[in-house]
Amino acid sequence: MERSRRILPLASALVALLTILAAGPGPGVAAGVRPAAQGIRALVRTGDPAPGGGRLRQLSDPSLNNRGDLAFGALTTNPHASAAVYMLSRGRLVTLASAGQPAPTGGVFRAFSDIILNDRGTVVFLGRTAGGAAPEGLYLARAGKIGTLVAVGQPAPSGGAFTDFANPAINGQDTVAFVGRTTGAGREGIFASSEGSTAPVLMAGQPAPTGGVFQFFLDGSPALNDRGQVAVVASTTAHATQGIYVVTGGHAVPVVTTDDVAPVGGRFTEFGFVALSAAGTVGFVGRTARSRIREALYTTGRATLVTLARQGEAVTGGGALTTFVNAVMNAQETVVFEPGTPGPVPRALYAATRSGVRVIGRAGEPAPAGGRFTAFSAPALNDRGQLAFVAETDDGRHGIYLVTLR
Repeated sequence: MERSRRILPLASALVALLTILAAGPGPGVAAGVRPAAQGIRALVRTGDPAPGGGRLRQLSDPSLNNRGDLAFGALTTNPHASAAVYMLSRGRLVTLASAGQPAPTGGVFRAFSDIILNDRGTVVFLGRTAGGAAPEGLYLARAGKIGTLVAVGQPAPSGGAFTDFANPAINGQDTVAFVGRTTGAGREGIFASSEGSTAPVLMAGQPAPTGGVFQFFLDGSPALNDRGQVAVVASTTAHATQGIYVVTGGHAVPVVTTDDVAPVGGRFTEFGFVALSAAGTVGFVGRTARSRIREALYTTGRATLVTLARQGEAVTGGGALTTFVNAVMNAQETVVFEPGTPGPVPRALYAATRSGVRVIGRAGEPAPAGGRFTAFSAPALNDRGQLAFVAETDDGRHGIYLVTLR
């Protein structure tokens, strides 16, 4: 589980993704498998008309709120708006920001990534610009306007100036938590911005409650809920420890560390994917050593960790589980994930709850708008059980699909 950065421009990230997806179905994908999961529908596909002209040609990871609104990025065939951020709400697709549009920090936008949506309809995104003083920033789109949250070169509240951002998360109060890096001591930290004010939440170099000091933050950190709690995966200097911590009221409390024994046996060795519900439940992937089960999916229980899914577990219609990537969790503690190795790309989507694991969709199944699914990516799950995901089909198209989990 490598340290997450997620700061590639939209074009680069999507070209890399689509190069992998274009490899098509791997060995063992049978023809004539069961029909597509009931209720899956296509929301948008490459080749569809883009607002303002041209057609959509690549789609980025979607974000889905509890109202059913969807935000995503796309590349288009329109030379005047070759990249854009869109909102799909009640069947209407609108442009929130596009390449060539003036940015609040000066210059014009040229690329977008890390697009996240909340229940208010506020969208935060990482924008790269050309011709201005700040080549990169985090921006908010709301009520038809774009504002700057933080930008490269802006003084950081921890000292120095911001140089880079990654992994924004937004809650229902429009508070945004993100990884920020600064000049000076070269420190990395978790920051939170709200109503024009930015403050550090947890910084590299800060004493860790488990010993030593925090070093850096991994795998999609941070996660943020409406109570203002922030969950992170962090490494510390104390005998190369990793841990999951929840920060409440300025205090970091350890949830689990690599000093702990996993429910499947053996000590934890590393963690990935962290999710945080409004009730404070933490979901994560844990890897272990000296255990026949090297990776599993967990949530926190009242007094102990709950294992939702484990490597090697057989799933009806889905084979044995391998590793867990791109996991998302909602308030009901349903976790949707993609399998990782040994395949080159995820070829299925699974949902895990305390009652078991089931297949949501897999390669070879008919897609509702034509073709058959060949690969999946980027699930987004809301508290109503609506699941949006990106998928490639064997007709060469790339789409965002929606299904309600039952």
